[in-house]
Amino acid sequence: MCPCGTVKTDFIKIPERSLFMISNKRVIGVCLTKINDRIHAEYVDRLRVVAAEYNYKIIVFNSVVDFYNNDAYDDGAKSVYNLINYELIDVLVVFSDNFFNKDIVNTIIANAKEHDVPVVLMDDTAEGCYSIMRDYKDAYKEVITHVIKDHGATDTYFIAGRKENDEFSQKRLACYREVLEENGLPFSEEQVGYGEYWNIPTQAVVDKLLAGEKKLPQAIICANDFMAIDVCERLAEYGYQVPQDVIVTGFDGVQDAEYFNPRLTTCKEDEEKCAELTVDVINKILNEKIPYAIFKEEFVAQIAESCGCGNGKKMYYDNVRPLFHMMNEMESHETSMYAWIDRVLEDADANRLSGMFARRILPGSYICFKNDFVEAVVDNKELRSLEEMKEEYVAFASHHNADYNDGMRKAYDIANMVPNLEEWAEDDSVYILTSVFVKNIVGGYYAASVKDVLGNAHLINRLAKSINIVINAIWSDYRQKQLKKSIANAALIDAVTGLPNLKGATDWFEKFSAVPENHNKKIIFSVYAFAKYKYIYENYGVKDMEEAVCKVAKLLQIANPKDCYIAHITEDSFLIINYIEPDVVESSVIDAATTSFYGNIEKYNSGNGKEYYVEVNAGCTVAMPGWEGSLTGFVKLANNEMYINRVKQGVGPVVKEENKQEDFYAAFNVLIEKNLFNYHFQPIVDARTGEIYAYEALMRTDASIGMNPFQVLETAGAYKRLYDIERATMFNVMERFAKDFEQFGGHKVFINSIPGYVLNETDNKLLSDKFSEYMDYFVFEITEQNAVSDEELHALKHIRSNGQSNEIAIDDYGTGHSNIVNLLRYAPQIIKIDRFLITDIYKDVNKQMFVKSTIDFARMNNIKVLAEGVETGDELRTVIDFGVDYVQGYYTGRPAPIPIPSIAEDVKSEIQKANPYYAKVQ
Repeated sequence: MCPCGTVKTDFIKIPERSLFMISNKRVIGVCLTKINDRIHAEYVDRLRVVAAEYNYKIIVFNSVVDFYNNDAYDDGAKSVYNLINYELIDVLVVFSDNFFNKDIVNTIIANAKEHDVPVVLMDDTAEGCYSIMRDYKDAYKEVITHVIKDHGATDTYFIAGRKENDEFSQKRLACYREVLEENGLPFSEEQVGYGEYWNIPTQAVVDKLLAGEKKLPQAIICANDFMAIDVCERLAEYGYQVPQDVIVTGFDGVQDAEYFNPRLTTCKEDEEKCAELTVDVINKILNEKIPYAIFKEEFVAQIAESCGCGNGKKMYYDNVRPLFHMMNEMESHETSMYAWIDRVLEDADANRLSGMFARRILPGSYICFKNDFVEAVVDNKELRSLEEMKEEYVAFASHHNADYNDGMRKAYDIANMVPNLEEWAEDDSVYILTSVFVKNIVGGYYAASVKDVLGNAHLINRLAKSINIVINAIWSDYRQKQLKKSIANAALIDAVTGLPNLKGATDWFEKFSAVPENHNKKIIFSVYAFAKYKYIYENYGVKDMEEAVCKVAKLLQIANPKDCYIAHITEDSFLIINYIEPDVVESSVIDAATTSFYGNIEKYNSGNGKEYYVEVNAGCTVAMPGWEGSLTGFVKLANNEMYINRVKQGVGPVVKEENKQEDFYAAFNVLIEKNLFNYHFQPIVDARTGEIYAYEALMRTDASIGMNPFQVLETAGAYKRLYDIERATMFNVMERFAKDFEQFGGHKVFINSIPGYVLNETDNKLLSDKFSEYMDYFVFEITEQNAVSDEELHALKHIRSNGQSNEIAIDDYGTGHSNIVNLLRYAPQIIKIDRFLITDIYKDVNKQMFVKSTIDFARMNNIKVLAEGVETGDELRTVIDFGVDYVQGYYTGRPAPIPIPSIAEDVKSEIQKANPYYAKVQ
């Protein structure tokens, strides 16, 4: 083993855990990006050899991207790290500096800790992890010192990376300054240029040096090898030679530096020694149970021709032949892959998946697909959402493999991570896994088992990318087929409600009738029709009518069993088909549906603030077992019953009687004097965990009053009694909270405040004194539609007598006239985005843009965002994707007189699945 420096830390000792072995071999997992990087390939190559001496197996989780863009492609690529089975991994090595998105690293670490799997971080530190820090300082200073002392270069210049926010560049510049100081040489900022690690800025620095009056420095020290090469080439264009006219040195030890002429003086990491150190550290972790520590691995100086030293020609030419061999192999493989891709793109037939890949992937390789993905693209089935995909995998083997079976799918347990786990355990190869994906849709992964990692790394990288190109083409073909199917289905769907239309219902019923067993069931046909559809349409417009139609559609879905069939068969009528077993009493099904539906319609009519009633009549007919007939005939019978019921019941008034405020005022007085207010509490849910964060208190009145909340507020406003409502709300809600504290489970309560009617000083003191111990639990909502004065805002924020501030939430955000101005002035803790902006947001680009910009603004100002009125799963998943903190709506929980302790488990699970990485770290 190589000597290493070890820095002990005060971290706790790792917990005892059992080692999960494969055929009595321990498993080292390696997480990195871009295995084709020569440094990574050399490291893994040597790690395989050294690890084999100690009976370890190596499995690499690799990505073709480094997660710089943080986009949908990154989401697909990072899925490879979800394959890690921590029950089979004994220790995990993570190249943290490869990942621009550190959230991925943090998730890997959290999952490893949960399973007591030790983590070794390369070039990074984290609590509860071991670290190997590659220390280049001494080697880099050795290179610079060599130039100054051995070559007498007292006039030097330094080309750094980026000037701002570049830790690596600053550290290397610090080495340069230290060496100057140690050798008694002055330093000034005029000795530093910034090449930003690429050719154009670097060449500009050289141009500036040569354009000045000052002569060319004796040596140019660069912060990486690529800039050093750019410097040499630029100097050559001006007729200067390296090292005869000027010395140039680099940093990194990249492969280009070895084959450049003159070969660069630089410093580099010894990947072989680093691999040996890694195994040494792992042995100590697993066998000696050492406490957390940081281990150092030193860079080495490489003195060569660019400073005028050594005669490296022999070494240089010895390395040229393998280099040309690799280049020829890469060119040949690239040409082959391009030709293959061209053929596949011409005919992207998913049914030939196996044949496409079997002769292209490396020996020892498999293409491993999620079974749902294969079924979707091969059989043209509807693909379920990513979150709902089953974890069932099938593998297509390389035709070189012993288990190749002429393209047959091989099912296997994804927990094994690889399709041939036991066989792999017996050989000395490394498995390298890379995701196969289309943006954030994950199809599976490419699994390559190789012994020569360095020789195959570039092939694996090219294959992984080529496979993704092919899968994208197949996916595009699949989507086109789905689009054609959607267009065909569109003729069967009503555009307003999204329900099947009459043609769709007829198509469904014909298929239903074609199944003999279905004729053994009772069939209930129910027609629900608007009584005054035309009147509402002509007097109040399309928007109101469509709103009423959609509301009726939703209430019918709520009222009927989930397995029934609902269609919007004409503009003013709906059809419901319930198919039940012969022993089920049909009247119980009909009664339950109509009772629920008409109860909800009544609530809708009383609380919607419209000037008209939505009246719906219903009629039903029942087909007994053994039934025969067409849908048209059954609908006609149900329609007849509906018209008979309409005649019997009569048609009520369409326009609501205009209740004069004086008619309500007597009831309003009783409401205030007797304090006949009730309150329901709707849960506000954490958009990451699905746990209840708070409740909103919603005003209700005693049934004897005969006024809905809208009428109460309208009457209070007309008679200048809104202060009475504000006072009653504050005292009543807090009284209820204090009285039934345990019911609220320690959660906050949001209370609506009426702008312009903040409590006066006397009531404020009474409220504060009475409920001081509960004030931390209350959040006060102010609507953004009405301006709030600075005095009112201050009074609301400082209800309690001790001077501490209360939390403020902006309600109905997005409906006011000066959103950003009000936000900056109110400085709320929470923004509640108005339900109008949330309704159907998943298909409205303008709403999406507004909500995204609101969330971005809130993030920058440390404000939490709540989405109001979430009523569907699509709305829920969309706002979670956008990054809201909380959600509120019927989908997550309805208002209830007693606060519900938790939301429905299926909805909670849906929220957690919409946050996969969050859920894993809990």
